[in-house]
Amino acid sequence: MSDCSVRSGLAHRLAAGLGAETARAFVARTEASADRPDAVAHLAALLDELEATSAKVARAAVDALPELDRQGGLSVIVPWLDMGVVLAQSSGAAALRYFKESPMILGLLERTETRGEALALGIEAADRDVTAALEFLRVAPDLERTIPFGDARRWLDVGLELAAVDSVAGIEYVRQMARVAAVLRIEDVRTWLSVGTHLVTTNTLGKPDYLAMIEFMRTSPTVLGEIEQPAVRSQSLRVASSLAERSPESAVAWLAEAPHLLRMLSSEERRLELLQYAVLLAERDAEAALLYLRRGPDVMTLIGEGPQARSRFETWLKAGMDVLAYSREGGRVYFGMESRNALASLERAMAGVPLRRVARRIKLFVQGLCGTDVTIATLPESASAADARATVSPDGRTMFLPAILRRYATAEENERWAMVMAAHEAGHLQFGTYRLRLAALADVIEEVRQRYGRLSRPVPGTLNALFQLYPLPKLAQDLWTVVEDARVEFLLQTEYPGLRHDLALLAAEAVASRRSDQTTTVTELMVDGLLRLSTGESPDSAVPRAIEREVSELWALCRPLFRKGATAEDAVRLTDALYVKIGELAASHSKRRGDDLQEDRPADESQTAPPAPLVSEQPTDMYRPLINHAHRGEMNPGFITWDGEPTKQDDEQDAEGSGTTGTDKEDSFSGRSDAVSGAEREGREADASDKPAGGQRMPAAVEELLSVDVERRWKPESAVSSERTVRYPEWDYSIQDYRVNRCRIIERPADAGSDDGVETILASRRGEIASLRKLFESLRPVAYRRVAGQAEGDDPDLDAVVRRAAELRAGLEGSDRVYIRRDKRDRNVAAAFLVDISGSTSRKLDGGRRVIDIEKESLVLLCEALEAVGDQYGLYAYSGEGAASVDFFVVKDFDDRLGTAAARRLGGLGPRRQNRDGAAIRHASAKLLKRSAKHRLLILLSDGRPLDGEDYKDDYAVEDTKRALQEARRHGIHPFCVTIDQETTEYQRRMYGDVRFAVIDRVESLPTRLPNVYRRLTA
Repeated sequence: MSDCSVRSGLAHRLAAGLGAETARAFVARTEASADRPDAVAHLAALLDELEATSAKVARAAVDALPELDRQGGLSVIVPWLDMGVVLAQSSGAAALRYFKESPMILGLLERTETRGEALALGIEAADRDVTAALEFLRVAPDLERTIPFGDARRWLDVGLELAAVDSVAGIEYVRQMARVAAVLRIEDVRTWLSVGTHLVTTNTLGKPDYLAMIEFMRTSPTVLGEIEQPAVRSQSLRVASSLAERSPESAVAWLAEAPHLLRMLSSEERRLELLQYAVLLAERDAEAALLYLRRGPDVMTLIGEGPQARSRFETWLKAGMDVLAYSREGGRVYFGMESRNALASLERAMAGVPLRRVARRIKLFVQGLCGTDVTIATLPESASAADARATVSPDGRTMFLPAILRRYATAEENERWAMVMAAHEAGHLQFGTYRLRLAALADVIEEVRQRYGRLSRPVPGTLNALFQLYPLPKLAQDLWTVVEDARVEFLLQTEYPGLRHDLALLAAEAVASRRSDQTTTVTELMVDGLLRLSTGESPDSAVPRAIEREVSELWALCRPLFRKGATAEDAVRLTDALYVKIGELAASHSKRRGDDLQEDRPADESQTAPPAPLVSEQPTDMYRPLINHAHRGEMNPGFITWDGEPTKQDDEQDAEGSGTTGTDKEDSFSGRSDAVSGAEREGREADASDKPAGGQRMPAAVEELLSVDVERRWKPESAVSSERTVRYPEWDYSIQDYRVNRCRIIERPADAGSDDGVETILASRRGEIASLRKLFESLRPVAYRRVAGQAEGDDPDLDAVVRRAAELRAGLEGSDRVYIRRDKRDRNVAAAFLVDISGSTSRKLDGGRRVIDIEKESLVLLCEALEAVGDQYGLYAYSGEGAASVDFFVVKDFDDRLGTAAARRLGGLGPRRQNRDGAAIRHASAKLLKRSAKHRLLILLSDGRPLDGEDYKDDYAVEDTKRALQEARRHGIHPFCVTIDQETTEYQRRMYGDVRFAVIDRVESLPTRLPNVYRRLTA
């Protein structure tokens, strides 16, 4: 058949769907555009084949031709129609979707060559999986933008292989192929797929459930894209794959958290190191590996940098691997940083010196310097902050220092650095930095307000607010920081010559000037020069030659401050003088430089160039704040007020007066000013984004390791001041280690009830109470006892005097012990009574009374007896539910009087929930240890074995209670356990074997037996 007849036949065939003229024009454009001379003939043949397969699909193909033409797809019309034929032979529905969508898809492909390659790959794929072929064509435009399209075959082959095994997984992969290719190498894609396929589960009908896998494939490319380095991304997938083989949930959790956790590490090398060991751990236990990945960045941060960092980290890791080999649960606790063994291992591996190791020495040192009882505490998040600076609290009673001292290579140097930091802050306390009152500066404040046109603003309430009146508030604050630090260091060296060497040595090491580049202003260079001179550096090295004269004039103003009587007020007045002088000198310097350059400039340029801004005119972002020496702390001008009492109003005034954002306000905890500018603020924001979302960076146990326990401080749980919390470890016998900070005790006053029950007991057992009081009064020692035959005393011993006279008359050397001394006697006993009020105390006895009613009656009688003997005692009850919620109720504390309030709290006791004995015993022991007493007694009153949920029962609970009682004994406390149980069992002998105990089989006898038990214990 001739070409003319072929064209005519095709046009006639298309006329039914397109119209005669449109069909003829279309055939002509096809012949002109097609990439092969016989395109029209092939087109006709393919349409015939398609008609034979499905007339409906053939009509859809004809209807799509105009759109294909509009999208410029006529050059590939033959492979386009060929793919449609292949699809139609397998699925008419797929072919219909193809002809509807493909013209637009081809139009999105930018290169003509790519269109042909995409269709060729589609035809090959359609022979193996129709749906995969159609999905591939849909993602082809995105693939073209993501990878060289010549690599598309390799990516598609992976999907087709997967689809042959699991159609759902393969199709979903092809759909996400472009997004995956954007973040992964082809070598990593099978690892990625292995994670997804492990997420396929079986539903209740016994069929595969693909929901988790599909969600993973859709969301993980975005998450992986947040991991910047390709090598780290690849290794992260290896870890996920290894986790998925054992615990798919752990794999998903890891990938979700990976970007945040990896960003916590400073380099690609350290990230790869973390991941390398994670693969090894995952092969042993997925949960332990996940905990390692979560805590590893913290551990690496604490261990620090340096040539020994890797070996120290490996030592810590190996110790955990050994624990894991012995106990799976022990390994999980270790890598979760929840065990005492893990913390001890970490402390051995850490570079530097933990503050808590030298805190007591620093405390005594500071007290010796300034004569003030100062508490030493760690700066928040200072373990991971390289620039943490010492500071003090607003009241001057707490000094905050970095949690880890590791600025230097040796422990000795780091301890010296800590001592100098502490001495510097102590100097601020001793020499009155924060005792300054703004009232003494009223004239300066008024002059500043007038000078800079600030009379409409409120009178500043803090020194910080005064600085905000200056055009450059940070310049004013930096000048004050330099001169006040210099004043304090001068006085320290004068008063304590022994500090001179260390102060000078650290100052010489810590000099850190700004970069002397084109962005550094004359003002900044002058401030840096003053800082260097303030630490004793020579003018030749401290001051650039270009501003030598200016800095010399400024330093001359500072010299009067370095005398023994200089005060904090003098420093602020000098600050104002320096600010004004710097403005004058900066203007003069700019004018002088302008005159020097005038001869070299064209006339019109010299006339139009604007003058350099003066200090009084510069916008705030033209001055970059000072970088102070590392041993100098963070001073807070917000602490200095009119009356010494900072108020919220002052803080608000500071912000309003400066016209700045909220970031300029002082931080109420650390006293650190966050007012920054330009690049510095951007840098801090970047640092903040590096932290994982939500919660604190360090695990609670690590915070405990770094915390300073010179004085244990209570943590308020809420606005209710009477409710306080404290955490205690718990012994896990299965791993032979303590779980650090496992239990959270919530101490609160017992709920008040009616005192009618107490009054009823007092009335009904009046006679018995009288007998008990009389018996216990007999235990009270006589206030004083006479001791005869003493060398010194209050009265003469007549017998000894007569004996001495007789001996002297007989020529013997008589004894000089002829006095009587009266010694005061005291029982010196402190007793804590700890009562179990778990739900089991609601058990009713034969007479209808509950166990807890008998316990309360016993305590009423005991209190009356104890009041008679005069011992100091406390009554406590405990219950709770879970390790995080152990309730510790105070019925009567040691210093409370026995009265109506205690009676009501005792009357309000009722059965609660469960009983975690170990935590309650540890807390009661801690309260006892705070009492000044020669004999400390802990009496535990329980009605059975400890039980608190699934994680605190049987052997675990028994062993923890036993360990808590042993701990009490080691601290000099004498525990005694009274168990209300109908029969003695093996668990009691095991739990109380190391301490004395009594089993009361008749609960009704408890009220009479408990006081007798106490009498025997203290007789």
